[in-house]
Amino acid sequence: MKQKVWIISGPAGVGKSTTAKQLARQMKKSAYISGDEVSHMAVSGREKPWESERANELVWKNIVALSDNFLAADYDVVVDWVAFWNDIQTYTSHWIEQGIEVRYVILWAEQDVHVQRDQHRPAGSQMGERVLILRNEFLNSGAPGPYYLDNTTEELTRTIELIQDSAQFLLKQNHRNGGIE
Repeated sequence: MKQKVWIISGPAGVGKSTTAKQLARQMKKSAYISGDEVSHMAVSGREKPWESERANELVWKNIVALSDNFLAADYDVVVDWVAFWNDIQTYTSHWIEQGIEVRYVILWAEQDVHVQRDQHRPAGSQMGERVLILRNEFLNSGAPGPYYLDNTTEELTRTIELIQDSAQFLLKQNHRNGGIE
């Protein structure tokens, strides 16, 4: 069976972790990689990945290395991270070239619902204004529309079904220019 990498993305508070963890639990042999946890592995001198290209690159290189190790051990991989389109284009092509199925999903919700979800998180986990900043960053990132999945009203089980079954989230190599589409 073809190995898979799932990249569950979207702004803070939209349900990435909940969705990604449940998706991973439903697979026979899977690994869950939290970009937040990878980011926090650097203890002293840590830079915030949204403020430093170098820090973002380090997080991605570590996500890729962990994923490669799990793939080599026959695990499917579910990545939970604020992954923008330019990062997807930079860090996923080697998997596609190896014949690994890569799916990219940007979870999305109506703004008022999204803000409300953030407000229901524990106080230390709330992102506040950062939710709106990230929403705008995604909208301006150049990610093609089909990669967005509105989970405003969808139940978690239905969201996961759509991620698993819909071809719209499947990344493909563009053979004309060598990029990802």
